[in-house]
Amino acid sequence: MSASVECVLRRQRGPKRVCFSRSRHKTFLPFLLVLASALILGVVPARANSFNDFILYPYETPEQGEVSIGTWQSLLLPSKSGETVFGNSQVNANLLWSTYVLEFGVTDWWTLGTYVDFLSGASQTYSYYQTRAITSRFRFPRIPDFIDPAVQIEYWIPAEGAASPSLLDVILIGEKRLGRFVVDVNASLYFETANPGGATESLPPEFGYAAGLYYLLAENVNFGVEAFGETGPITNMYGMGGTALDQVQQHYIFQSWNFAIGEHIDWNIGVGTGLTEVSAPFVVKTIFEYHFKPLDFGEEEGEHYKEIQNIH
Repeated sequence: MSASVECVLRRQRGPKRVCFSRSRHKTFLPFLLVLASALILGVVPARANSFNDFILYPYETPEQGEVSIGTWQSLLLPSKSGETVFGNSQVNANLLWSTYVLEFGVTDWWTLGTYVDFLSGASQTYSYYQTRAITSRFRFPRIPDFIDPAVQIEYWIPAEGAASPSLLDVILIGEKRLGRFVVDVNASLYFETANPGGATESLPPEFGYAAGLYYLLAENVNFGVEAFGETGPITNMYGMGGTALDQVQQHYIFQSWNFAIGEHIDWNIGVGTGLTEVSAPFVVKTIFEYHFKPLDFGEEEGEHYKEIQNIH
């Protein structure tokens, strides 16, 4: 490890401390290209759920033997989506989406986890919505002067009464560190695997994105600006504007604060606003996670893997 290393707060979906070199990096143009691609226009009939997953997955993964438990909460005031959940329209309904998280670091580069989602609002009491089962995140060796790549794979299994499709979500993760700044981009492809409505036609995957720019204010605090959105099928994306609630892209922008509390607790809070017709006008999100090591796996793999990864 380089002597000029600083441990900083890992924010986003589970803030974690991460060490990185102060060395300069040449460009993060690839991130801008990915983000710009999310703004391509088009109109097709909608089939996706309303956007509610204001989560950014980082490059870093839990250490071997580390367990992370926590909750993600997103409050949409009000929801403007034309979709229905449990038979109730979401238009102008105040929705609370709650996710409960369990993750385990199998190795320093491979994480397994399960996320369970609940929903309240839209004339619906607090109800089980879906399980994101057999989630797996892999991080790959860093690419000097380019990006730090990883991938998250999730399979979404909704509750029977939710009347939502089952989805395979493949999330491509890229990260770039620039001094005290960190840039993260997630590009999501949603593949519909089963539809309770009985649709049998072959449907193209839908595209979603998340991006964030963060600045380290102190060792245990950072501030960021985040963007989230869903654009529709990759072959013919939704329009950016209009009055048809089921044919418009969803885009949000957030300001986000992240704190490390002691050695085991990470807390993120963000306030956002919607930018399109179907986006909720106001959103508050908070992410709280507790991570610990119940077993002593030693340092053999962790230290070795850090040395291999520190190639910038």
